[in-house]
Amino acid sequence: MNITKREQEVTHLLCKGMTNKQIGRLLGISPHTVRDHISSVTNKLGVTNRIELILLLSTK
Repeated sequence: MNITKREQEVTHLLCKGMTNKQIGRLLGISPHTVRDHISSVTNKLGVTNRIELILLLSTK
């Protein structure tokens, strides 16, 4: 599993309950880029959606 620093930042904020728009504003990137980072992480971790991603990360 090779998750980038930016992907880690995005997933951390996602797990805090922030929306793509909120994460994008905080990190200075577009909500579409946030979506792309989340999609990349879900593919790398073998989960199918953001809910599964949050559940997986919250157990670690």
